[in-house]
Amino acid sequence: MRSPEFSEDQLIAGVAAAAAELGEPLTAAAYDAWQRAHDDAASPALLIRRIGSWNEACARAGVAANKTRSYSRRWTDDDVVAIVASYLRSPGATGSYADYSEWAKQQEGAPSGPTLRQRFSWAEVKKRAQEPG
Repeated sequence: MRSPEFSEDQLIAGVAAAAAELGEPLTAAAYDAWQRAHDDAASPALLIRRIGSWNEACARAGVAANKTRSYSRRWTDDDVVAIVASYLRSPGATGSYADYSEWAKQQEGAPSGPTLRQRFSWAEVKKRAQEPG
């Protein structure tokens, strides 16, 4: 069975229809459950593949999206290492993960502790940050 083809306007209209029925913010998971009951709506995977991201699809539909998770790569590995090196050089730094997490809250543009640990273990990023060069 061939899946139906959707125009970009149809994709966006589906997001808007789901939000009208379910409310906002609209999560991809809520949309997925809604879509299963609506044969004329595209899957979240198709939306993301065609539009670029769930947040972008919601933005184009004028719908608030759940923004609690972002898998974008805002910082490169080198950026993360440089930020941790800056933390380690800061006055009063203890070198602990908990201390970094508190420090990061006060620094504009620094990844949070949990965000940092999605990329590296604390021991690994500290080791890289302390390497010469």
